[in-house]
Amino acid sequence: MKKQYTALLAAFAITICMGAGMLLVSGNALINKNGIPVADSPAAATATAEVRTAEQAQIQQLQSLVTEYQAREVKYQNELKSAGQDLENVNNQIRQYQMLLVALQNRGYIMINSNGQIIIR
Repeated sequence: MKKQYTALLAAFAITICMGAGMLLVSGNALINKNGIPVADSPAAATATAEVRTAEQAQIQQLQSLVTEYQAREVKYQNELKSAGQDLENVNNQIRQYQMLLVALQNRGYIMINSNGQIIIR
């Protein structure tokens, strides 16, 4: 008879432990805000599908914006490169004008004052 009480007590202890574990897991699932909503009804399934569709639309919109910004970046880089080339061309022209002025000054055709006035001889 003593063995029956021991077996019964062990069965109750195991049942209580299993029940407590199930209670803890279900309580955690109810409290967890990061979980996926349950789609056990057609309305919930539709709502979940709508959320996924909205997320996909937002992802597509963001990808479109990234593509647009990348295109702008390429455009601005090309404009910057073109402006750099224009600046280099203008600097070359200024150097040529300076060389021309120095040559005219060396040959005595012009004279440049200290205030920058050019006098033609």
